Amino acid sequence: MSEKGMVGAWNHWDFTPSKEAKAAFEQSLGKLLGVKYTLVASKSQLVNGTNYAFLCEAEVVAPAGADYIVEAQVYVPLKGNAVIHQIKTVGAKPGPGFGSWGNWDFTVSRRAMNVFKLATKDFFGASYKPLANATQLVAGMNYCFLCEMSPAIWHPTPSPVVVWISAPLQGNPHITGITSI
Repeated sequence: MSEKGMVGAWNHWDFTPSKEAKAAFEQSLGKLLGVKYTLVASKSQLVNGTNYAFLCEAEVVAPAGADYIVEAQVYVPLKGNAVIHQIKTVGAKPGPGFGSWGNWDFTVSRRAMNVFKLATKDFFGASYKPLANATQLVAGMNYCFLCEMSPAIWHPTPSPVVVWISAPLQGNPHITGITSI
């Protein structure tokens, strides 16, 4: 297996997953019905087989189905089929009705990007690349961004984070939280 790392240690998140990770993804999440999963990033852990963590866009395959972000834990034994251990929602969870979070959008709009830039303009120590966002209409607008974060160091290792931003009706948007995945 060409996965990097030592036995038992998790590798860093990879936003360009290896062919082994893609194969494990297809063997597990790619075969599920009812939700279409799209691989965004992966990391692996070499054990007696390989553990994978997959960061995915999840799209409910139904009329008016929700789009959301999940992290899935999958084990691929040395012999046999992949086993899904866990699928958990990451970031904002879409819901029906006023005040609920909307679906995730993997095409970050110009407006959302402008809000992100205003909220992070004085931020330093890392660079953040928005990959997707969801919004919530309140007294203003709340934003939840899935980002690829790269620390401001020599040879940075990117990792996924969720950046929460509040854009009030009056005043500038501001970061309300950053959550590591």
